[in-house]
Order: sequence, then structure tokens, then C-alpha cells
Amino acid sequence: MRAIFTVSLTMTAFALAAAQVREVWRYEFDPPADKLARLERVVRLQDGGWLLLGSVQTDQNGNDALAIRLTPNGTAAWVYQTDGAGFDDAFVDGVESVNENDLLLLGRFTDSDGYLQAQVHRVSRQTGQLRSIQTRTNALGGHLRPLRFGYDDLLWLYAELVSFSGESQLIVYDTEEFLGYGVFPFRPWGVSYTPNARDAKPFVGGTAATPTSLVDARILLYNDFVFRYSGPARGFDIPVALAPIIQDGWTRGVYSAIVSEGSFTGDDVVLMRHDPPWNDWGYRYDYQLQDDHPESLVVDSQGRAHLLVRTVLWRDEPFETQILRLVRFSERGMVQEDVMLDIPPRRPLWGLLRLNAAGQRFVATPTLLGRIGDDGQLVWRLDPKASYTELFAEPDGSLVAAGDRPVLNQSQYEVSRRIVVVKYAPSVDINGDGCVDDADLLAVLFAFGQSGSNLTPDVNGDGVVDDADLLAVLFAFGEGCS
Repeated sequence: MRAIFTVSLTMTAFALAAAQVREVWRYEFDPPADKLARLERVVRLQDGGWLLLGSVQTDQNGNDALAIRLTPNGTAAWVYQTDGAGFDDAFVDGVESVNENDLLLLGRFTDSDGYLQAQVHRVSRQTGQLRSIQTRTNALGGHLRPLRFGYDDLLWLYAELVSFSGESQLIVYDTEEFLGYGVFPFRPWGVSYTPNARDAKPFVGGTAATPTSLVDARILLYNDFVFRYSGPARGFDIPVALAPIIQDGWTRGVYSAIVSEGSFTGDDVVLMRHDPPWNDWGYRYDYQLQDDHPESLVVDSQGRAHLLVRTVLWRDEPFETQILRLVRFSERGMVQEDVMLDIPPRRPLWGLLRLNAAGQRFVATPTLLGRIGDDGQLVWRLDPKASYTELFAEPDGSLVAAGDRPVLNQSQYEVSRRIVVVKYAPSVDINGDGCVDDADLLAVLFAFGQSGSNLTPDVNGDGVVDDADLLAVLFAFGEGCS
């Protein structure tokens, strides 16, 4: 296997406000020729490094499980690739062990009969050397599909239990003894997003069929409470996104975003705030009677929910154009912001939203990566030539984006796919003319003392134009000037 690593001190070219961001480092995992590498998840490690988890295609064994540990500067410390008894294997999650000397990798492996099973690989943090493997299968036959780790005093493993008849249930394991904690009668769709498995309590969203309403949403809260939601129409209600509310280091509940059939209004978005055992409030969002689908959900330090919504414009629109809207809700469920993002309508369309500590919002779509200002407009945008599925918005205004990048031949057909991780940081070339000069210095001076999340001269992204931004421009003065 080959890994490609480059450090770039030059500006990345893009159409809008090119001065706002630069590429700091880039890592690419290059699979064998004409093969595909797939990224399942990225975990931020306590030392500032990264754990990449996924799979890589091989000539004889289908897909092998793949784990890569990156150092904070983007270099690969090690690559761990392993094959199970079957053809399709992948690592789907990872967590640091309590003593921090090892990493636990959650794998989805196929046995010799073609059934999915869960494996936990304990590997050395420093070298990636395998120390032990724990395997769990469906004791009654059928599939056991691992989903994620979750931390709530103990380290839990969440998996989907699928019987021979096709019935799907959620099962929760205690990873210390690898014993089943409980089985819940709904099909799991996903576990709540957290930057690290130990940062928040886990929540699980899923669905269950009913004789009266087709499919209802189910949400497992704190491994004990199961919340059920059934919309007003007899149709499908599916939880798409879950985001824990973390304040003062404690989990204060969770937001859930559900796509719900709304009869004459088409598909709607239902946003709810849960504080087990109670459900605080719910809001049914609809934009001009179009079809609306939740794409991504994040919570800021004030407990407000930021929801990225994909709207399908099907009324009086023969091609069903899709757009992205950003909606912000207060802690009490009031809509505080509802804007359409400055992203060209297209289909298909999806989006990923993230926040940093300064309140800056970043978005990734199939064709761009950008930062959203207070007015909903993009402060900067770039075409990354990659499909980013993970974003980490850092407190200093930098952004780490991870996903996969297609490799095209001379005829522009995709022949391979690489895993790519890129760190972007704010640039001091504020006006984007390629030269750090008087114009950039004046831009900082004229905005000095202002605060907000969409200020162009806020070089370090801390939400205020201050001495740090001025010094950054002064230290870089003259760069790029002939």
C-alpha cells in the first residue's frame, strides 16, 4: 500500500473569497490500482491525531477491514489491514482504551457462511500491532451487524440483530464481558453523532412497523427509555439525525430530527428535544408545502439546534430541483433563523453541517466545502474534488475534512477511489490577491474590535478581530508579493 502525504503552504484555488482558507496538510490512502478504498468513520484521538476506519478492495478477498492512525500533523503512524473468513469486511468505529495504550476497533466481518458478525480488535496505539480479537455472532442464526461504540460509564457496543426471517432488532452489549445488555424491538438506523465516543452518552434511532401507521420512529435514550413517534399521516417516520446536548461537560438531553410523511404537505421534518424520561417539545417544519428532509444536526454551546434541511422543489418544478436550508431553533423550540444557502440547486444533493467553539458554521456538499456566515451566505467556498463525509471544526478556525476522492482516467471515468483527509486553516491574505500587503493590514485595522462569526478579517476564527489577527498579518507581511 502507498500513502501520499503533502504539506502545502500555498493557497487552494476556489471561486469565492479565496483568501479565507489555505491547505495545511493532506493525507491520501492510495489502494492498489483500480481498487476502491472506503471511509466509514473518523475518530479524533486525545493526542490530537486521527483514527481512520473503513475498508479497502483487494484482488482475492473482496474488501478488507482497514484502520489508519494519523498523527496531529497528518502523517500515517501505521496502517492496519486485515481479512476475515468472508469477502466483505470493514472497521466501523474505534475508541481509545481506558489506559490509553491500546485502541479498540469495531469491525463488521463476514463469516465463512456469509453472515455478518461483530469483532473488536485490540491493537497497540503506537504500532498498530494486534493484541486480541473478540467475536460476537448471532446465536440464533442470521446477521449481527455492528453499528457503533457508545460510552456511558461502561463502553457499549450497539448492533443490529437480523433473524433468518428478516426481523431486525437492536442489541446492546457490555464490551467488558461481551455480554448482551438488552434487546429492543426496533430496527436501528444509527447512533447519535459525537466527536468522540467518550464525550457524550449514546442515543440510538430506529423504526418499527405497526399495523396502524406503517412505520414509526423509535429512539433509545440512555439505554433505558424508548421514545415512539408516529406522525399524523399513515406513513413512514424515520429518525435521520440525533445530536446530544452537552453543557458544562454534562449531557442534558438530545435533539432528534425525523423525516415524516405529512399527507398534503409531502415529507416534513420533525425536530424534537428529549430530556429523559420527558419529551420537552417538538416542532414540525415545512417549507412551502414541499418535501423536506433533515440532512445534518448540530448543537451549539447555548443548547440551540442548527438543522440542515434538504428541500425538494416538486410543486410547479418539473425536474424536482433540490436546495439546502439552514434552520436554527432556540432551546425552547422557536425558529430563530431560516435561510436558503447560497448553493446552486441540483440533484442529487446532500449536506453535512458542523460548528466550532466560536460559533462558526461549516458545510460540505457533493460539490463544495465552505463556511456559512450569519446571513446564511458563504464566507468562503472551494471545490475539494472529494466527497467529504466527516468534518471536524477546530476552535482556532481550522477545519479537518475527511472522505474519499475519485481517481479518473483520461476519459474521465472513475477507476479508483482514495481515502483523503485534509486540514484547512484561515489565511492571512484577506483580499485574495495572492499578496499579504497593506490592503490586508488595513482590512484588519478597519474591523478591529468587531465580533461575529462571518468577519473576513477574523483570521484565527475566534469570533473577534483583535491583536492576534493583526499579528498574524504582520508576521506574514510580504508573503506572495513580487
